[in-house]
Amino acid sequence: MKKISGKAVSRTTAVIAVIVVIIIIAAGAYLAVSSTHSISSTTSSTSSTSTVSSSPVSSSFVTSSSSTSTSTSPSSSTTNSSFPSQIVVDDAAEVDSLDAGVSLAYGEIIILNCQLPLIFFGQYSNGTANYNQFIPVLASSWSESPNGTTYTFNMRSGVYFNNGNPFNAYVVWYNIYRDMIMNQAIAYELYTYFTPSGVTAQEVNELNSSTNTPSPSLLSVMENESNSVTVVNSTAVEFHLTNAFVSFLDTITGEPWEFVDPYVVEQNGGVVANTPNTWMAVNGTNIGDGPYVTTAYVPDGYVTMSANPNYWAQNLTGSATNYFIKPAHIKTVILNYKPDELTRELDLESNKAQLATLSFSDVPSVLSTDKNLIVPKVGISASDEFIFMDTYHAPLNNTLVREAIVDAINISEVKQIVFDGYLQPFAGPEPYGLPDYNTSITPPTYNVTLAKQLLAKAGYPNGAGIPSLNFVYISSGYIAQMVQLLESDLSQIGITIVPQGVTSNTQASLAALNGTAANAPDLIASAWLYWPDFSSYEYLVSNISGFYLFYNNQTITNQILVSNSQLNPKLRAVEISQIQGEIKQQAPVIWLGNDIDVFGEAQGYGIGVMNDCISGAWYNAQFYSFPYNSMYYTCNPSS
Repeated sequence: MKKISGKAVSRTTAVIAVIVVIIIIAAGAYLAVSSTHSISSTTSSTSSTSTVSSSPVSSSFVTSSSSTSTSTSPSSSTTNSSFPSQIVVDDAAEVDSLDAGVSLAYGEIIILNCQLPLIFFGQYSNGTANYNQFIPVLASSWSESPNGTTYTFNMRSGVYFNNGNPFNAYVVWYNIYRDMIMNQAIAYELYTYFTPSGVTAQEVNELNSSTNTPSPSLLSVMENESNSVTVVNSTAVEFHLTNAFVSFLDTITGEPWEFVDPYVVEQNGGVVANTPNTWMAVNGTNIGDGPYVTTAYVPDGYVTMSANPNYWAQNLTGSATNYFIKPAHIKTVILNYKPDELTRELDLESNKAQLATLSFSDVPSVLSTDKNLIVPKVGISASDEFIFMDTYHAPLNNTLVREAIVDAINISEVKQIVFDGYLQPFAGPEPYGLPDYNTSITPPTYNVTLAKQLLAKAGYPNGAGIPSLNFVYISSGYIAQMVQLLESDLSQIGITIVPQGVTSNTQASLAALNGTAANAPDLIASAWLYWPDFSSYEYLVSNISGFYLFYNNQTITNQILVSNSQLNPKLRAVEISQIQGEIKQQAPVIWLGNDIDVFGEAQGYGIGVMNDCISGAWYNAQFYSFPYNSMYYTCNPSS
């Protein structure tokens, strides 16, 4: 994963960095809300039972089995003191940052377990994600203006960080402006609907009290209704969007909408414009309002999370609580960074680790060797696997050539050999099964004859005249295997690719190049994961917010902007289908498929395998990690 540098970044650079980092190894992240999430009553308060759409998510998108998903706490019959009190996890990727205002990748594995958002997605009774419902987390209720540009949130009472400092509306205000003023890559999401104007770094740094209470002069800034974020009082905050954005509620269910304690930041470097806080990068999850806090961190080594001993939600019952904020059952989680795939496999089989990321192709042998290991069955994940093509340079600036390449690739073979079947072919950019995904727009079919005809029509019969194409990918077992198949497929139409396996940092620098750059790669193997809506995937195929990675079609970009502000769900679905169809015709991306049964922290590296004594895991596209607070042992693992 790309490390966040200390350099100041512009808004455009921030956007590129976000997508590049998540692209290079798949960091996950979504960027907006689907039309199915439009509020049906624009001014009524939303509660834990309120639904925001009448059309449920397709059952083909996320399915759960009782052994790997639960929305209830374990009963006394399934837990006892003889079971382990910790989980050891072998992760394939290193942490990028433990600062919620900076991390856009594998730091989220820890952050989402330690620091909570205002709201989150609901669940159906069987534990399946319900993306048409929101439940209260740090907020107790919320409402939306009729024109979709103003949202008001009331804070839940009695919330505090594990150091005792209170969480309130002032903390929310601080965090949003802190993130925009630091202007790191993850802030691109905030720029979609906010502006940092009207608030300075000096003013943000004035919130420097253990009670998280502003001075009178700072309070007047916080209460300024012309700013993007306005404090109504200590328990309520308003968000003034620059334009209607139908996916707003989806975006605030995760990064960067987790909240750090202002007093802790101010005691350790404060907020500096265009600069990350180096202390927070290492210590940002030591203080939190979630079920866990970080108690040890060795960069590129390991992270230890311990159950929050002062967790505000630990005594909540009945309607005051929900599945997302339950206190931790397992008291300690140790996450080891182990880049070697064989080491992770052996750790699992010897019970040195109870959960680990493995390459897809290793799964059959591992499961047959150790009958105590399973793959959590969560169904089709909201993670895209794909290959960018540089549409700025010849010959890939020719649509016919790109179509020929797409038709020459045997996706079915890639699915079976590379992904061991854990792949759902799709017509991108939106994952298969998400709201508004149009199943009538089918993925391209493998057709070598057609590919040759297209090349001839483009003026390159049998590939004559096409230079070798540079293909950059992150060195990974399953991606290297995929490269071999692509070499063979494209050789059938006379195209040669030159594979270049690189580190994630190297890929970040190459993928950050504008497609017009002379040294921009021809092809880049990539992946993407974020919240469950089309607008979180639009950055793959548009230049919105200054992202120009290899494709720039102003017509499609304009269509996306229209669909983002379309408050009529039916009209938005039509608009998204039109975009999806045009992307297929333009063929700027080779859509490999959506991962199946892949949690976010494994996406880009393989698939998560765990000991079957562990239960309680649930999948949600926005939650980038395993939700360790809901997991528990039902038996005692043995080696």
